[in-house]
Formats: sequence, C-alpha cells, structure tokens
Amino acid sequence: MNRARLPVAASAAAFLCASLISAAPAHAAAPATPERTKVLLAALANMRTNYAKFADDAPGPQDVFDYRVDQLWKRGIDGTGTTVAVLEGWEDPNIAQVVHTFDQRYGLPDPQIKTIYPAGKLPAQCPPGMVKLGSYGSCDAWAGELELDVVSAHLMAPYAKIVISATPADTEANDDDASQVAMPEIMRAAGYIGSHHLADVMSVSDGNGESSYSHGVPEVRAQDPGALTAAMSGVPLLGSTGDCGVVQNLPVAAAQCGNTSSTPDSATWDDSPWVTAVGGSVPNLDKTGKKAGPDPVWNVKGYTEGAGFSKIYKRPAYQDPVASATGSPMRWVPDLTMDGQNGTSQSAPTLAGVLALASQLNHGPLGPINPALYALGRSGAKAGIEDVVSGDNTLHASNGTVIPGFSAAPGFDRASGWGTLDAATFVPSLVRQVQQGGETRAARDQARRELTGLQRAITFTRNGTKVTLTASGFLPGHPVTLRIDGRSAGTLTAGDTGTVTTTVDAGAPGAARHVVDLSSMLITVTGRF
Repeated sequence: MNRARLPVAASAAAFLCASLISAAPAHAAAPATPERTKVLLAALANMRTNYAKFADDAPGPQDVFDYRVDQLWKRGIDGTGTTVAVLEGWEDPNIAQVVHTFDQRYGLPDPQIKTIYPAGKLPAQCPPGMVKLGSYGSCDAWAGELELDVVSAHLMAPYAKIVISATPADTEANDDDASQVAMPEIMRAAGYIGSHHLADVMSVSDGNGESSYSHGVPEVRAQDPGALTAAMSGVPLLGSTGDCGVVQNLPVAAAQCGNTSSTPDSATWDDSPWVTAVGGSVPNLDKTGKKAGPDPVWNVKGYTEGAGFSKIYKRPAYQDPVASATGSPMRWVPDLTMDGQNGTSQSAPTLAGVLALASQLNHGPLGPINPALYALGRSGAKAGIEDVVSGDNTLHASNGTVIPGFSAAPGFDRASGWGTLDAATFVPSLVRQVQQGGETRAARDQARRELTGLQRAITFTRNGTKVTLTASGFLPGHPVTLRIDGRSAGTLTAGDTGTVTTTVDAGAPGAARHVVDLSSMLITVTGRF
C-alpha cells in the first residue's frame, strides 16, 4: 500500500536444532548445510558487532534480533527449499541488483529471484489508468513497493526463493480508480500461484478502501475466488492493513494518506477472512540490539498502521473467542503486527519470511493459518506470540487533522490483534498446531466448499425451447465467455452487480442436457440444463 521508494537495509539466513525438530511431530526439518551455516553465522556476527551502524536500517538487523530469527538460523531454519511470492502491479528490472546491494551490507546470500506474469505479458506502456495515479500508484512507483517486499521477506528467510508476480491493471477492461490501485489481476495471481503450487506463502502489500469501489460490494466480493483458491490449495495469503489508521487512502491521492476516506474504512484484501491481516509495530531494542521491552504500535506523524472492522465480511468463527475485544460482528483487522517503519507494506512480507521458515520446518506450506493462529493466541508468549501493550493508531495527519484510532492493551486488542511474535518460539509452535490441531485442514475444506458454491451460482429458466440463464459473482464491467458443450457461444459483459443474463435455444423438451460454462478473470461458473 506504500508506493514511495523507501530505504532498505538487511537480509537473513538460517539453521535448525534437534529441539525444534522434535517439537514438530510429523516432519523433520531439512539438515543444516555447513556452507550456509558459515555464511549466516558470519552475517550475524557482522550485524551484532556493527549494530550501532545498522541500528536505524529498516528492514535490517533490528528485525533479525527483535523477532529472534537469528536463533532459528543458527539451528538450521533458513528458508531452504521454500518459496515466497510477492504480488505486485508491475515488474522491476533492477531488483536483483537492489537485493545484492542489500545483502552485501550484511554479508547475506543473494536469493534466487524469478518474475512471473499470471495475467500475461506486460504491455509495452503503463496502462493509462495507472499513469493517472501519478507518483502514488503508477507503474514506476511499484518499484519501491516491490523492492521493499522482496528484501523484507528475504531478510527473515535468506535462503528462500523469491517469486515476483507482476500483474498490471486493465488487462481485460478499463476498471475504476480503486481497481487501478488494487487491481483484481492480483487476486487472479493469488489463485494461479496457489493452484499451481508455485509458492509456500504469498504476500500482498496492496489494497484499497472498501468504500472506494464504484460498484461496491459486488466488485469486492467478485475477487473472493483468488483468496479461496489460495486457501484450499494450502498456501497462506498475507495482506497489509494500510498506513492511515482507521481510514484508508483514496484511490487518487497526492501521497500515502494525503487524501483519505471521510469515515472509518478497512481495505481489500486484508479484510477477507481468508487473508492474514498484518498491521504495524516497531522493534524495541537497545543500542546494542538487545530486547528493551514490548514492541509498540507503529505510529509516526502522518502515518500509522490500519485497524478496524470490515463492512462487507462477517466475523469468521476463529474470531468468535475475541468478540468481546473487537466489539463487532464483522471481520476485524489486524490479526498480528510486524515491523511497520516503512508502512505495513513492510509488515506483511516480513511475516511471509517468517512463515517461509515455518514451511521449511513443516516440509510444505502451512495452509490458511488464521484458525491455527487464533488457537495459539490464547497461549501468548508460550507459543511465541508477544503482546503489544502500548501505542495506538490515532492518525496525526500532515495537514493537522487528528483521526482517533484504537489503543493497544494486554491480550488481543483492536489496534494490534494478537501483537507480534518471537519467531524462535512461534515457528515450531505454529507448525505443531498446524500438524496436530486440525484447524487448517478444516479451513481448507471450508474454502473448497465456498469456492464450489460460487462456481455453481447459476440458474436456468425454461420457456418452451428457450432457456434464460443467469449467473453472478463476476467482476462488474468485465467480459464473461459463454461456452455450451465446450463450444464458444459468445462473450457477455457483467453488469453493475456482477451478474450476466442471456437466453439460448435449448431445443425441444426432452432433448439431451447441455453443459454451460461462464468464464471470467477469477472464476468459471458451470451448470446444466
């Protein structure tokens, strides 16, 4: 959600110990590699010895020591054999050099980086709708976002591979301003990566206020298949909660939080119950890099982490135990916080890197983690969940406006969710919960059922030899391809509510049944008449 080019500095590596292996009942972690041990131990020594020099780097050694991923690196957990996908709106041809410079500063290994294009080859020119957004959301502005995403994840899991998904707006239709900032093509990419098992965890540092979509709820809910496909495929999807407190930046804005919604608003896609919403906190270390106390909520003049309730998605069952804390029947965000000093665009990929470490220990992706996370939350520090008890997300805007937010408090709170984490304890705890708790398997099954329901959202009305078919759940204004018995029968356009209707010749009553497929960017709806 933060398009500004931000300073970056830091990266990570790893190692696993027998105690952590035994903590995960179903799988043993990958064996430590002596060469990697040597590289990572040297990097950690450099970070510790020169901490005063690196202290202000964000991402940087402060994250390594605050979240105690250094303890995992020493024990063999370094991201080996895992892949983190970051979902972007454009590519960055300089990313390898940027990451190399970042790694050289600390002595970290360069990762394998690959860019993919799930929506097809990038156009020769930036789409006009994205150009309209100027320095805030144009194609060039995505470079800063992409670089921050990559180094933040890489810092936590230095030997994890990085997949960059580049999907610009308007590949099918000229969308509204909200979908220029948070293009539905990104959710198409989430589904594609999940169904093709191209990553163990996905992170998206993008989104837009629910209230800013010109077609309202249908436009937002039409993107659900992306998150549902990722969930049923077992790949966690993480989203940033925004940088403007309880309001959201408008699609066309002079700068981040330069123009915001006039009332409280949460954002796609972190508002989805199938996405882990990551807010912002700040590492709390002394001048030597030692823990100085609990991390506070991230809040600086003009910016603060997003928190609040969705006006679209109801409270999921896993949040029922914290209903008294949220005070809302709707989905609440964030679920957790990570370093947000560069905005929550840093927070989500930082957590993605930690989940890559957990995926290594699990020998595979963890599945949609929210139910397991909330099951662990009650155990607090014993499960590696560190309470955030100070700070708030009241926005002190650059124009002098003050927009009241929520305060952190002991336990689950409305500002920070469960707080933040101690990765050295959280990683094995999460793996154990995923393997033994049963929540993840149940969540994957639920996602499959919900997606199947969307794929069958079609009705038929017969009048003699004519059949009128009506289907819903498509992106408003987008093309929907009609096929009957596998043969093309034309292209329809979804209306403002995401619905298509057409009448076809069914033949005489009693004739053979026909199969209808209605295919769009994010879903294919199928039925028979």
